[in-house]
Amino acid sequence: MNPSSVVFGTIGILLALTGLLMAANAKDSGFYVAGLILFVAFVLFLFTLVKRHFDTADAGRGEDERH
Repeated sequence: MNPSSVVFGTIGILLALTGLLMAANAKDSGFYVAGLILFVAFVLFLFTLVKRHFDTADAGRGEDERH
């Protein structure tokens, strides 16, 4: 795992939690929806980081080790 993934992952976690807090404390439906969109977007971003990590790890292994 490289340092940039750790930094972007930490930022993604903080922004996803910010979205949840926004949605939880919303007094307006617009802020509620924006918070949920922010949360879902950064959860998908975090899934992309995890996928990229495992794709890189699989690329480092040979074809014989995969089977």
